[in-house]
Amino acid sequence: MENPLRESIRETAKHWWIPLLVGIVMIGFSIWILSTPTTSYRSLSFLFSLVLTISGLAEVAFAVNNRQQIQGWGGLLIGALIDLALGVYLLVNPTVTMMVLPVLLGAVLLIRGAFVMGSSFSLRSVGVANWVLILLLGLALVIFAILMISNPTFGMFNIIIWTSMAFFFAGVYRISLALRLRTLKKRMDHES
Repeated sequence: MENPLRESIRETAKHWWIPLLVGIVMIGFSIWILSTPTTSYRSLSFLFSLVLTISGLAEVAFAVNNRQQIQGWGGLLIGALIDLALGVYLLVNPTVTMMVLPVLLGAVLLIRGAFVMGSSFSLRSVGVANWVLILLLGLALVIFAILMISNPTFGMFNIIIWTSMAFFFAGVYRISLALRLRTLKKRMDHES
């Protein structure tokens, strides 16, 4: 009788071609994003609005369904309603979404950068040697965020580039995984 883990791996490896196809599609999507920046940015803006709307709906349902268990659930509900209203407003006004997306993303990155910088000082206080590197990374994030907020064109360009890169590297990973699974399948078939 074969080891259940080995059998599971053998079954997974049989379908090595699925991550290969997904990887190829992701790289194709990456190329599409770069070759059609205006359409891509419009699509990303729509997706942002849609996700914000769906998230708001889910948070409203969560707040209402857990009102007996969560103390101060009203604050959670108000936040959810704001997300929902903002999401619907941005869905109905795609031009506004395209204009504010770099500013919203820049604000998130600004806050994250500030937290990274703060955590570097906490690391210094407990004796971590490379705390300065983390401080510099946080500072770089803050500078990048300020550039996105102060120059929305820079922000739009970077949203397109980084989204394309994310799909590209995710595609490369999937193809690499597929090739490793194919090699594993051949080896396991040969051992049988």
